[in-house]
Amino acid sequence: MGIKLQNKLIHYIAFIIAILLVIFLIFPPSWMILTSFKAGREVFAIPPKLIFLPTLENYREIFSRPDLMQVFINTVVISVVSSLFTLLFGSMAAYSIARFRTGGQPLLYSTLVFRVLPPIVIGLPMYIVFSKIGLIDTVTGLIIAYIALLLPNTIWLMIPFFGDIPVEIEESALVDGCSRFGAFIKIVLPLAQPGLVVTGIYNILGAWNHFFFGLILSSFNARTLPVEASNFVGEYALQWGQVSAIGGLLIIPPVLVAFFLQKYLVRGLTLGAVKG
Repeated sequence: MGIKLQNKLIHYIAFIIAILLVIFLIFPPSWMILTSFKAGREVFAIPPKLIFLPTLENYREIFSRPDLMQVFINTVVISVVSSLFTLLFGSMAAYSIARFRTGGQPLLYSTLVFRVLPPIVIGLPMYIVFSKIGLIDTVTGLIIAYIALLLPNTIWLMIPFFGDIPVEIEESALVDGCSRFGAFIKIVLPLAQPGLVVTGIYNILGAWNHFFFGLILSSFNARTLPVEASNFVGEYALQWGQVSAIGGLLIIPPVLVAFFLQKYLVRGLTLGAVKG
């Protein structure tokens, strides 16, 4: 077998594997969105119906709930604000570690403790502390919880991007009279924009889809969409149509964000891969 033929064969095999992986990954959300447009009986039809008359009944059902809009607003505010604050604190910490090796490896790896521990181990003490300071069932409380949850990943994701920026650029700014913080804001952060976008999307998705903290730290006023979806799960029945409709609401906004920011997303992922 010639080298060219062998390379083509490897290319075709890789292409087929990639197609199968894509199908495997997009099938569950695609089926969920498809289910959200089915009427009650069609959801449970065996064999499943692929050709049917679409209906907005499930969406009308969930939007008829008087508190759904407030739940949606809570989810957007918590996700966006927690992501912004996490980027602010995490980028400064990552810059300090990347440039000055602050704390050395012990500090670097200790940042992962909060992320490695099971959520239930962190949730109980967090609930006790929040209940004593009046942050249970508040948007502020959930924002603080998600900042703590997402901060380790932000630090680890941003360190390679800051490490790849030449130190000479900052030194030139310092020689011209810029402060260290000014150089960080005016020079470093713009150059690390692809990494900030990728990390920001990751943080928004992490807070947007997180269920456990929203469940234990909220009851009514600060409910989020993942927790709201669980209300359609009864003791003896599961309202698949309504759950799928809420799932569609959870999927569509992140997809739109990724679509409009795909240029920065691809650049960020590529740079991250090169930096290892």
